[in-house]
Amino acid sequence: MLRSIPLLLVALLLAGCGAAVPAGSPRPVETFPPTEQVKALHLPLDAYSFSDAELYTISNAEDVLIAECLRGKGYTWPVINRPTDAPDLRNRRRYGVIEMRIAQFGYHVPAGLLTPISLEQAYDKRDRTLGEGAKEAAFGKDGCGRKAADRLQAGDDSNQALLVRSSHDSLYDSLSDPAVARALNSWRDCMRQATLTYPDPLAAMSDQKWWADQAAGPSKQEILVASTDVTCKNRTNLVEVWYTAETRFQNKVLNQHPGYFKDRRAAMKKELDAAQAVLTRS
Repeated sequence: MLRSIPLLLVALLLAGCGAAVPAGSPRPVETFPPTEQVKALHLPLDAYSFSDAELYTISNAEDVLIAECLRGKGYTWPVINRPTDAPDLRNRRRYGVIEMRIAQFGYHVPAGLLTPISLEQAYDKRDRTLGEGAKEAAFGKDGCGRKAADRLQAGDDSNQALLVRSSHDSLYDSLSDPAVARALNSWRDCMRQATLTYPDPLAAMSDQKWWADQAAGPSKQEILVASTDVTCKNRTNLVEVWYTAETRFQNKVLNQHPGYFKDRRAAMKKELDAAQAVLTRS
């Protein structure tokens, strides 16, 4: 389902480590206020990929441009007003599930956790009401969606490979940090007390048993494992130790490639400024 998502979302996807909500799943109106621990998880490389609020700003501008383009082709494009004041919680699931409230859903992502339910409903409504001609005009080759993205990213030939690789590597390479290794050993010991043998929290979250049926909700066993996982993280202070080590890894990368990251910030600012200009005149 195409929703005019900017290309830089790939960097955020690396950080999220979460699974999508299965199609057709129930959508209860629930809110999930982040814990103080979640709100404090801001990594150095976060400054070089768009936050949700920034992505929403860009997507809102793309909507305006797509609507203008489609109007000239005789189609109507419903503009969605995304929340541009959304909090930056991109690392909420970076270290797996770390909130006991969320562990009640196992490792599945409850509706409303990562994207407001009202926004998902707006996407679904637009997708249902758009005719095939409008969809082709919007998302076909050289369609209005591509033109809108190109207009906001005009002249941006920046390479995201280093950013994406560094974000991935810092998460996994930091596992070998001595302090993280000690905390992980304590986490494993804690998990073994519940007869659970996972090498790390990412392995627990990606256990194929949980994802054999994408349409099914979390099993009792999955919820038990996730809850034990969170308990053991809290007992061993694993998240704080891991986050501290990863912060050092990322700062090292920033110091090694100052020119690259300066260019990334400049490219981001240029795209955001272009988006704001579109929204200001609309």
